Amino acid sequence: MIAIINPQTPQPIIDGLINHNFTPVSIPLCPDVEQPIAGHPEIQLCIIGSTIIYQPRINSSFLEILTHSHYTLVRGQSLLQKQYPYDCAYNIAYTGNIAFHNTKATDSSVKEAVYQVHKGSDPFIHVHQGYTRCSTCIVDSHAIITADRSIHNAAIKNSIDSLLIQPGYIELPGYRYGFIGGASGTCSDTVYFTGRLQHHPDYSNIVNFIENHNKNIAFLSDLPAIDIGSIFFIDMMI
Repeated sequence: MIAIINPQTPQPIIDGLINHNFTPVSIPLCPDVEQPIAGHPEIQLCIIGSTIIYQPRINSSFLEILTHSHYTLVRGQSLLQKQYPYDCAYNIAYTGNIAFHNTKATDSSVKEAVYQVHKGSDPFIHVHQGYTRCSTCIVDSHAIITADRSIHNAAIKNSIDSLLIQPGYIELPGYRYGFIGGASGTCSDTVYFTGRLQHHPDYSNIVNFIENHNKNIAFLSDLPAIDIGSIFFIDMMI
């Protein structure tokens, strides 16, 4: 299984992924968005069920790697740009049941993929936040962790268990602070964090919340948690 990561990921996090038997694969930097988020996977990719929607200018050699996965690849329609909200068309927090996003900015191919999975229903929940994926740690299909109150409130209203945490305490070079969704990734029964969270005032609540949802926790490094962009775990055919 591969782990799609930021090419600027610190080596201790890469080593942690390897120690957990993942093969790290760096997504190419996107020159069309601001530099601090140019390597964040959730800026360029959105995974809906067994479909990966990708931004249309993504590097073809990277796509070649994904053709050997168990996923269907779909070209997105939205060209990324530096200004918000034109940089967040693929940054959707999809739990498997609900898709949180500023739906005014959602790429049309992402919408189509979601509707294909949820025939006869509309799982989209509109929130003002456009960076919902990097703002949301998806624990499972019915549970999330976020510091964004609009996402939290929308989750609770739609029967998704949500832990609201204090913003900050996660590094993101180039910005005041990062977000918990960009410092994590979930695969099977484990939520992986890029680094330690003991310094976070909600550390105990985060641990208890994840464990109460029958998930394990793994810290990929001894660094303080850093927002490198959401880690996407992809099952490969070879």
